[in-house]
Amino acid sequence: MKGSEEPDGEVISSVPTDSGVYYTSHYWNDLPRVVAYISENCTGDPTKSWQSDFLERFCPDGPFAHGLFANCGNGWAERDFIDRGIVRKATAFDYAHDLLDQAERERGDRDITYFQADANRVDLGTDLYDLVVNVGALHHVQYINRMAAQLCRAMVEGGTLVSYDYVGPGRNQYSRAHWRQVRAANRALPAPLRKDRLRQPHLPTMLVSDPTEAIHADLVLDSLSRFFTMTEVHQAGGGIAYELLTHNPKFFGEVPDGEVAAELDVILAQDRRLGAAGKVPSLFAYYIARPNKAALGDASLDVFQAAEDARERWAARHRGTYTFAQYFQVQANRAFFAGLRWLPPRLHRWGLRLGERLSERFGL
Repeated sequence: MKGSEEPDGEVISSVPTDSGVYYTSHYWNDLPRVVAYISENCTGDPTKSWQSDFLERFCPDGPFAHGLFANCGNGWAERDFIDRGIVRKATAFDYAHDLLDQAERERGDRDITYFQADANRVDLGTDLYDLVVNVGALHHVQYINRMAAQLCRAMVEGGTLVSYDYVGPGRNQYSRAHWRQVRAANRALPAPLRKDRLRQPHLPTMLVSDPTEAIHADLVLDSLSRFFTMTEVHQAGGGIAYELLTHNPKFFGEVPDGEVAAELDVILAQDRRLGAAGKVPSLFAYYIARPNKAALGDASLDVFQAAEDARERWAARHRGTYTFAQYFQVQANRAFFAGLRWLPPRLHRWGLRLGERLSERFGL
């Protein structure tokens, strides 16, 4: 991670400098049955992905002329959109140099231009793109209100924004009621498929490993709605299935496929049922929006940017946290584990086990 000054020179933004925390292990959408489930939630057809749906409905007269891809990672999304015939030319940016190098190597002869930028500071220009694509990118943006305005300004009148992204709780800090549902679903699985180390995302660890992960995911749709007209929002689910399947090797080869398939159907049915009942949130969404260029001149919206700047200044002074409860959680965690350093090895190991249990039970 690297700190860099935010545009006003007062607030520090955290950005990943390499891909060490990305593209690791297995995620729920690496499973074909999950892909079909997501597709059905997004398009009504388990055989039609959201990309195919978008191509079919929004490109009847041919591809978009020029697309912008935010936080592009290794470049797979822009390559895919060009290869599908959704867009002719792409411009894409990311902060991680190694990901940009990989994207450039795999660009081939496609018309793609890459540049390096911090999403919290980038100037995207004015009236350049008729398409903006967000695939799992905006949930990493710290200054999300600023980014929403930047995207609106960068688009031409009548352009289209298409997104598939995580829209769940900020930094994956699920409510206790939500986590109880996840734990109950895990306990109900047969032992050979149960996730052995089901741990609620630990905020102090996230702040060290990747402070941008889902940093303001819960604010993305509201922020975009100030500068865009949201024309469609399709909830893709994941409230139960995402945590049970992601980083669970038992579903990725450790257990025979025949045993996995039946339990996958049970998990996904439960995911849909609890999501529809409002007992767990949908963690992912496919949505489409049009830029509202008039909003860029609306002075009444300045209050949101002022609030964002104040929020990030506060976080910079409080170890990257956004509430006193989060700050005390981080401080208590630091104090507990700092104390373990002085213990004899046997007590140190006991303390680590106790720390894990306390973290799971009380969120320390």
